[in-house]
Amino acid sequence: ICMNKKGKLVGKKRGKGPECVFKEIVLENNYTALESVKFAGWYMCFTRKGRPRKGSQTRQHQREVHFMKRFQRRRKQQQRKFIRVPTSPRHRSKRRRGAGGR
Repeated sequence: ICMNKKGKLVGKKRGKGPECVFKEIVLENNYTALESVKFAGWYMCFTRKGRPRKGSQTRQHQREVHFMKRFQRRRKQQQRKFIRVPTSPRHRSKRRRGAGGR
């Protein structure tokens, strides 16, 4: 994946130039953002529908720029184990016709 001078994300078979290199930044909220090396301040970004946005329209703290959440490293002794809590199945109640309780 590369970013052209208009800020659009494009795919290249042999993407080895500076427009195809992205810097991985770990943000304060432990998410990862990918910033273009050639175009400083432009980030790789996808909308909720999966469409790419132009790099010139992106900022570091936009939700669409945040990719993978990184968890803080803990010692093995301090890690929490996943506990499955048994629950009963939920049933939807049927709607009653008419003004009934109003």
